[in-house]
Amino acid sequence: MKKIYTKLYGFLEIGDDFPTIVMGVINLSPESFYKGSVYKEPGKIKEAASDMIKNGAHILDIGGRSTAPWSEKISVEEEVNRMKIAMENVCEIIPDSVIISVDTQYREVAEIAFKIATKTNIRIIINDVSCLKTDSTLADFIIEKDLPLIIMASKKIPGDLCTIEEIIEEFKKTIESLIKKGYDENKIILDPGIGHWIEEKTHIFDLKIIGNLYKLKELNKPILVAISRKSFIGMTLNIPDPEKRLNGTLAATAIAIFNGAHIVRTHDVTPQLFEFVKMSKAIQSSSENH
Repeated sequence: MKKIYTKLYGFLEIGDDFPTIVMGVINLSPESFYKGSVYKEPGKIKEAASDMIKNGAHILDIGGRSTAPWSEKISVEEEVNRMKIAMENVCEIIPDSVIISVDTQYREVAEIAFKIATKTNIRIIINDVSCLKTDSTLADFIIEKDLPLIIMASKKIPGDLCTIEEIIEEFKKTIESLIKKGYDENKIILDPGIGHWIEEKTHIFDLKIIGNLYKLKELNKPILVAISRKSFIGMTLNIPDPEKRLNGTLAATAIAIFNGAHIVRTHDVTPQLFEFVKMSKAIQSSSENH
């Protein structure tokens, strides 16, 4: 099978033969399931971003809206305001070697983030958990500005696919649609959408997706996993409190990397996390199935 490889903005190399990329989460939404990840004050946002970069994060994922289906909904205007404050503060202090992932489903949010980032020579990726289903104009903006894109597997609403086969099928359709519109498919990163996004998607489905993650490699795109402290860990280990799910997160992260994940989205950008990531990648690189 062909080796997976891409280079974003000419400097961030992602692929089978490269170290696993760590994406740190800067969460602006108090509605989030994990309160320990929320940063609201500008000073706290800067401090979190600085710490994550110091600890080795290659990408910072900034999100102004909780995408958990049971969370309180906010307006697009509120999301824009949250993103504006965060981008203005983060772009002041981060080096241009760090990429910002803009976690949004809406063009207006992507536009304000792009405008602020451009002024400060910071590069961005758009991270859409709806697989471009929520706002059809977002795809037009991404194509117009030639921005890298993370798409999470979704058919109608975020995360509504339960099996790896369904996920692959929907990714194929989205990739084909983007190519037809003239988008460079080498800028696409795939997120299988692990999490309790819909009622029928139990933790068993998430375990199977991680266990079969290697099947996504047939699409020849970098794979991102967003598994940090999620409910499937709590259900598996009987740990309701996200604050206490770090061990389960690290175990799931190790398996995901062994099965082909190239990017790990995490709330915990720590030396401990990097040891797990580096060890997992070393074993995976040495295996016959690599």
